Amino acid sequence: MKQKSILRKLFSSKELGIFIPWLIICLVTGAVNHAFFSANNIINLLRSISITLLGAIGVTFVLISGQMEMSVGSTMGLASLITGMCMDRYQLPVAAAILAGLMAAAVIGFVNGMIISRLKIPALIVTLGTMYIGRGAINVISKGVPFGGFPDSFNQLGQGTLFSIPYSVYIAFVAMIIAMVVLKYTVFGRSIMAVGGNSETARLSGIPINRITVITYIISAVTAGMAGILTASRLSSAQANAGNGWEMTVISAVVIGGTSMYGGSGSIVGTLIGVAIMETLTVSMTMLRVDAYWQKIVVGVIIIFAVGVDTYRRARASSDKG
Repeated sequence: MKQKSILRKLFSSKELGIFIPWLIICLVTGAVNHAFFSANNIINLLRSISITLLGAIGVTFVLISGQMEMSVGSTMGLASLITGMCMDRYQLPVAAAILAGLMAAAVIGFVNGMIISRLKIPALIVTLGTMYIGRGAINVISKGVPFGGFPDSFNQLGQGTLFSIPYSVYIAFVAMIIAMVVLKYTVFGRSIMAVGGNSETARLSGIPINRITVITYIISAVTAGMAGILTASRLSSAQANAGNGWEMTVISAVVIGGTSMYGGSGSIVGTLIGVAIMETLTVSMTMLRVDAYWQKIVVGVIIIFAVGVDTYRRARASSDKG
């Protein structure tokens, strides 16, 4: 009886519902193009997944809290650029340059959180504004010229491997485990869920909503900054177009992973699978020679479908309670 209960729970989980489509994508692509399962392609796919996952973890926190985050792409690019500039132009040590990049990202997150929580301006408007401000700052700082000539110790972060697995995969894995523990087993994690589920009830329960909002945006910005720094390390170059449009990839992955756009529910495991679907789909369509113009249409359809499923589930849950 207990075994049947476990199996029923497993097969009814949202994570399994999105894991199966990802598995089908892999099997179909591998059957058509055997190069998909080559060691080199798998390593490159893991590296891409790990970098996107870092940004998606932070956005998961924000969406669960019932907010929106559109500045994650420009935050990624700005953190990457400032880190590269500190090493290239100012010859700062690697650790100091990375810290500067992460601090710049944290400032963006803090500003987002403070404006949204204190001035009560809609998160979509605020983060759209900081997205453009961040992108403008990138262009002003770089003048369109990339920074390079980084020390080998920095380049190894994005290019090095341990047991043939990229360092970025280990970094993303550790971040994922920490995020899972925080969401499921800490007061802060439960508070995020409560705020996203019903902010008024959370406020009456004594949860500091403003503080939760600020912290979640800082987390989102810092994880995006980490992704930007790893990207600069992987390419041995900090470029002005880094993170351009990346916010849509990240948000799409999080929503496909089952995190509700309405707040109050979501999981890091689901986000991981959502990221895997997005990155695998990009690789698969390229290997299957799907026209680049059609690729964006496919992704758009998937996003609408994922949000539609979420809306249907919430409506059904509300009707069941009623």
